[in-house]
Amino acid sequence: MIIHDVLDQAQPYIVAIVLAIIGLLTKVIVGAINKLTKKASDYFDANLSVKQREMLHKIAAEGYAYAESVYKDYGGEEKLNQAFNYVSSKLGDAGLNISSDEIRGAIEKAWNESKIKKVS
Repeated sequence: MIIHDVLDQAQPYIVAIVLAIIGLLTKVIVGAINKLTKKASDYFDANLSVKQREMLHKIAAEGYAYAESVYKDYGGEEKLNQAFNYVSSKLGDAGLNISSDEIRGAIEKAWNESKIKKVS
């Protein structure tokens, strides 16, 4: 009987302690999930940007080759514009949003690599 009375009197305190522990554990678990989500997001963003760069350089090389063959009678600036339009269109089709400076840089890189191959 005495134990039963003690448990009845202690029950509100026990419930409060258990609820506090559950709340604390929930907070720790949510914090850990948020931290893991952030790390995973950073990893996927970094990995995606590497893939985007690879795609940019491949498409820029395509665009350069396209402009060189289709617009061979045109001047360098017109070829660059045509290559730029080609690359912008292909990147847009792929859903990639890359700045015009990066696109131009990738095309110029493809042009420089082509010159190096011709010299070698």
